[in-house]
Amino acid sequence: MFQKTGTLLTAVLLGLTATVATAAPAVAAPADVAGGTLSVGKLILKPTERGYRGSVPVTVTNTGSETDYLYYKLREPVPGAFQFDGTVCDMFDMRVEDNRRVATCSLTDNWAYLAPGESIRNVLDFHVLTNPRTYPMIMAGGWVEVYSSNSGLVASTPLSALFRSTNGSLIRPRPYVQDAQPDASIRLNGPVTEFPGGEGNLRVPLTIRYGGDAPHGSFWVQARSLPAGSVLRSADPGTGPVGSDGVLVPVPELQLMPGEEFSFAVVISPPTDPADTTKLVDIELTTSWYPETPDVDPSDNVVQTRLAVAANG
Repeated sequence: MFQKTGTLLTAVLLGLTATVATAAPAVAAPADVAGGTLSVGKLILKPTERGYRGSVPVTVTNTGSETDYLYYKLREPVPGAFQFDGTVCDMFDMRVEDNRRVATCSLTDNWAYLAPGESIRNVLDFHVLTNPRTYPMIMAGGWVEVYSSNSGLVASTPLSALFRSTNGSLIRPRPYVQDAQPDASIRLNGPVTEFPGGEGNLRVPLTIRYGGDAPHGSFWVQARSLPAGSVLRSADPGTGPVGSDGVLVPVPELQLMPGEEFSFAVVISPPTDPADTTKLVDIELTTSWYPETPDVDPSDNVVQTRLAVAANG
């Protein structure tokens, strides 16, 4: 379950001019075109109940004289914002530049070739998990490139993200400055109980809280110092069976807003020796991104528990 506990973040930063933010949709100049054209709309992110959302249309046209396979590369303007969708980004490569993911994508999910003069229009979705502000913001640094299988790069254009304020304004946007490091924490959320279904497996309830807006891809929980015979079976709800000491936490959409919490449990098999249920086990939370970035406060990324079932459990 989600639970909103955070407050609005604020940033007092120098503003960029609205002229930059509201430039017309970019179309590659003829000098850049060897076999195709690229038209990219403006990416305007609107405040929602859960961060900002927005979409941008991208149209690719084969201007060559022969059927050609065209594909595109996208560097997201806001780290972690691009929503990968196999129908508009059948991704076959991904790397990171300046903390931003760069995805190489097929224009369709079946690797279609374009005939001379044929166009494909895709709508790319973005979701920024930060608290909406009362002022507009902007973040640059993204771009879209189109490549031809016959002639390489044929078109390119920059891509910026413009955030509407909570009252709809786009005038005099300030730079959006995203947190650079994750700020996650984990805590016990009740007593250890027997997991329904037999085999003596144990259920350890936990809660993850995310305190900032740094980009993140997923959460990983690892059980350390497990007694002999014990392995981490699965997350509940979610992934499994695992049968190791670590498990991916099935957070919906894999990401949390600042101040959001997610409660779940890990299922651990009982130790061979029942006496070992009194030994302390470390459960550690890791927030993944590219590259792996240390947490702001690693001290609250580990909790300790015993595997003994509570008397009233």
